[in-house]
Amino acid sequence: MDKRKLTLFALIIFIVLLNVIASFRWSYNNSEGDMKYKTDRWTNKVWVEYYPPLAITNGIEVPLLNTTKFDSDTQLEAHIKKNAVSGYLVSEWLERMKLTYLYYGSNAFLIFNILLLLAMIIRTRKSTTRNTV
Repeated sequence: MDKRKLTLFALIIFIVLLNVIASFRWSYNNSEGDMKYKTDRWTNKVWVEYYPPLAITNGIEVPLLNTTKFDSDTQLEAHIKKNAVSGYLVSEWLERMKLTYLYYGSNAFLIFNILLLLAMIIRTRKSTTRNTV
């Protein structure tokens, strides 16, 4: 088997494994009313997804720092007010976003390498068919 084809095969297997691992990133613990609790397995942090009663689309995700659960919307609001000023919420978001961007970047890099290898394989096939004619 050609070295380029073997590299292409390895990159495709690696990209599939990377996406399978990424699909198991979140572990949903429980759901109570408007709040869903989930754990990020990459950072081992607990997050809460809050869906306001009149929300149509997406929820609001907030990292839990010193609590395990909220009983009401007012407790969640107090948690956000207390920790947003100190910057803890932002640092948790930044850590999560860095890992997410690293995942997207590695996926894009691997796909670019696959496209480059495919172009090289096609180019060498065309040049070998021209030389034989």
